[in-house]
Amino acid sequence: MPFLPFLRIAGAVCGALCVAICFAQAPADGWLSRLPGIWEGTVGGDRYVEEWRQVDANTYEGRSTTWSGDKEAGQEQLRILSFAGHWLYLAAPGGNSVTCFMRESAEPDTWIFENKEHDYPKRLGYQFGGKDSLRIWIAGMTDADQPMEFRLTRMASPAPER
Repeated sequence: MPFLPFLRIAGAVCGALCVAICFAQAPADGWLSRLPGIWEGTVGGDRYVEEWRQVDANTYEGRSTTWSGDKEAGQEQLRILSFAGHWLYLAAPGGNSVTCFMRESAEPDTWIFENKEHDYPKRLGYQFGGKDSLRIWIAGMTDADQPMEFRLTRMASPAPER
């Protein structure tokens, strides 16, 4: 059995890699656990609402709605998920084609996603400013390039699971 030590070493290495990959996927800073709920603010004079819910440990589903007066002016389906060791932000404006952004940086209160191939935005960020304050921004290649900012307040926490 000359291969037995090799198999034990290979098994240990594979096990360590699997553990490292699984733990790398989890948001160690708890950032995502703060996202579920209903967030609301004003953007360009219109009411803007984002609703987020946790689907499972690695998936969060959202929807943004822009209201001009009492009329819905736009809607976007959103999703943040972990896939193959990377956190992705998916957006489908108006339910149309999906654009994928990959998380490029993560701080305790801020996650920044990027897609250099997309026309606009190329970067977007979510930053918590306390328990009930959320700043979202979209921009070109730098945060100063064609920026648009959304300052939101938590209007409701997620409903408890039944």
